[in-house]
Amino acid sequence: MSDTASENCELILTNAQMRMADQLTIEQHHLSGMELMESAGAAIARSVIHCSRDGGRIVVVAGPGNNGGDGFVAARILRRKNIPVTVIPLVPVDDIQGDAAATLELSRQAGVKIRPATTIKDLDRLKVWLSRSAIIVDAMFGTGLTRPLDGWFAEAVTAINECDRDVFAVDIASGIHGDSGEMLGAAVNADFTLPIAAYKWGHWLNGGHDYAGVVLSPAPIGIPDTVLSEVQSRSPTLSRSAKMVDQRMIKQAFPPRKEDSHKGDFGNLWIFGGSQGYTGAPQLTAKGAQAIGTGLVSIACPRESYPILAAASLEVMVHPQEEAPWKNADAVVAGPGWGREHIRGLAELLLANNRLVLDADALNMMAEDSKLLSLLKLREAVSVMTPHPGEAARLLDMTVSEIQRDRLNAALALVEKYRSWVVLKGCQTLIVSPDRHVWLTSFGTPRLAVAGAGDVLAGIIGGLLARDVPADIALPAAVGLHALAGEAGGWHRAGQLEGVIARLVRETGF
Repeated sequence: MSDTASENCELILTNAQMRMADQLTIEQHHLSGMELMESAGAAIARSVIHCSRDGGRIVVVAGPGNNGGDGFVAARILRRKNIPVTVIPLVPVDDIQGDAAATLELSRQAGVKIRPATTIKDLDRLKVWLSRSAIIVDAMFGTGLTRPLDGWFAEAVTAINECDRDVFAVDIASGIHGDSGEMLGAAVNADFTLPIAAYKWGHWLNGGHDYAGVVLSPAPIGIPDTVLSEVQSRSPTLSRSAKMVDQRMIKQAFPPRKEDSHKGDFGNLWIFGGSQGYTGAPQLTAKGAQAIGTGLVSIACPRESYPILAAASLEVMVHPQEEAPWKNADAVVAGPGWGREHIRGLAELLLANNRLVLDADALNMMAEDSKLLSLLKLREAVSVMTPHPGEAARLLDMTVSEIQRDRLNAALALVEKYRSWVVLKGCQTLIVSPDRHVWLTSFGTPRLAVAGAGDVLAGIIGGLLARDVPADIALPAAVGLHALAGEAGGWHRAGQLEGVIARLVRETGF
């Protein structure tokens, strides 16, 4: 089977979709469950070697199911490479059934040390083996867990977490629900996680990412790309499709410029915002748009703010909003620092046919006026909403904690209610299309939690839409680029992100 990365390795699957992918591969592509397990185990062995800090003993803690079977295969391969390895089944070996039992026997025949620890009485023995390890492989449950861990299994998890060793989780940290990311009783606190075949929602949602450590690229195990895509379309449990944002997606939004290009080829963006006391917000939005090379950027602001914004802007044109010639704009960003009293102005923007990004105060006005919602639903041009959790809570009449507890369904609920593209900002920003396709970005850093960072993102989104980049390319690219800039050094406030973004676009060929 191929060791090369799957073209669909960015897909995110539910537990049910992953089971369906396994079954379809077995039924339609004539691969056995044992062959899939062998490929998974080989991928685990390679990754564990890569992640291990030295050449010491590798201890595999195995559960009773297929996750444990993957661990037995990995142990056998490690043994063949003359790497010291011990497997500790947490259940009696006679209780292990099916393919996992077959791989256990093959490991035993290959000379792998099998040292069962099956009850609380074996806790001290387990701790001794853990202390002898260079790295611990968590092959206990993965996504197969359906009930909270308790009793002996919870004690084993605690022992792993308290041992001062790196932990490598197979597929997902045991104790984390594969769909929701919630902790089921107890959970392994991993340093590395190797997804098998595809990412799972539990790697990212709720607290799942806190237990995953470094999430490695999914290990291809022989499941065809066509099957992985098919299971998403056949079983849209949460969405019609779900993908991770990667750098290939960002590159799509930035094709090479022709030699005879001029500024008119790269979009005309207007920004509505900047009420008195909040004049920095639209300027930051303009900086985001300029950082990606938007051709023309203009600000329409309340008259009382005009002198301030006009004096502060060099490359950006500024007009009082009553006189602003914005009708020929390729895209409009509405809301940064605008204030909540411009409902009539927002209604006019909603009635127009420009691509429209609703941010900040535009979202607050949407939440407060049902007539604006009606206008939004009637729009034919692309509409994008970019709420942070507080704005999302107002838009859905929920609490912030409810939004954060189930961010994916909150984003889907926003799409359902507002019939718009949604960018739900925060840790692992989510992008959802009106027809329920989902993108998630794992890039980013808490350093982006500063005033104005969201304004910069709105400008990147608006700038790409103004350049006529399709929304399904523009939004993942904008969010991914903004997040990568946040990870980079050389800035500490939102106004400095412009330079970092421009450098990334220039130096990495985005």
